[in-house]
Amino acid sequence: GVAVFPDGRRVVSCDGVWNSGEGVLKVWDVATGKCLATLRGHSRAVYGVAVFPDGRRVVSASGDNTLKVWDVATGKCVATLEGHSKDVNCVAISPDGRRIVSASDDNTLKVW
Repeated sequence: GVAVFPDGRRVVSCDGVWNSGEGVLKVWDVATGKCLATLRGHSRAVYGVAVFPDGRRVVSASGDNTLKVWDVATGKCVATLEGHSKDVNCVAISPDGRRIVSASDDNTLKVW
């Protein structure tokens, strides 16, 4: 997965390789192609990513059955959302940034 920041100058990508991903996300500078940050913390591949409307945080969906919220400036995980029983494949954020929606192989959507 990949998502564009609201400023259009950065994108975030996830490894997303089924069962062999490293569980990392990378933030890229669109103009230079330079990796600005690597976000590590998931124990399995990351399949989905979304950027909060303020551009300060991203949320990732992983095969480790969790979502993680990341502070882009520090590269630190600020929250781990647990509740799915299988891989989390997709994630989206509401336009006001107050809700996260995730979809999983456990056949559920969750609103956080």
